Amino acid sequence: MSLPMLGKYLYTVPFVWFGIQHFTNAAALAGMVPIPGGALWVYLTGLCLLAASVSVYTGKHTALAMKLLGLLLLIIVVTIHVPAIMGGGAASWITPMVHTTGLAGGAFVLAGVHEGS
Repeated sequence: MSLPMLGKYLYTVPFVWFGIQHFTNAAALAGMVPIPGGALWVYLTGLCLLAASVSVYTGKHTALAMKLLGLLLLIIVVTIHVPAIMGGGAASWITPMVHTTGLAGGAFVLAGVHEGS
């Protein structure tokens, strides 16, 4: 297995974990959703995270999946992390915000690598 292939598979491991967590901890996560229907959005987000990972593992529609994953991650930054920081939670939310932003960047890189394939 090549190093880039190993890297893309390792990159998706957190999304499998986060996707599963969205289903097993939906009630706790729903409280962070800033729009009505929090539990529904938690489940949809979990499904998107798992679907993006499956796309990478199967090689089907990987560029599109990574573009959508990157967009989803930036939406999470803007709708959850930034408001939490603005609300006085900078000490506990700045690291997850930077982490999520970096994961979005990685998704866009993978989208570019798989563009046209």
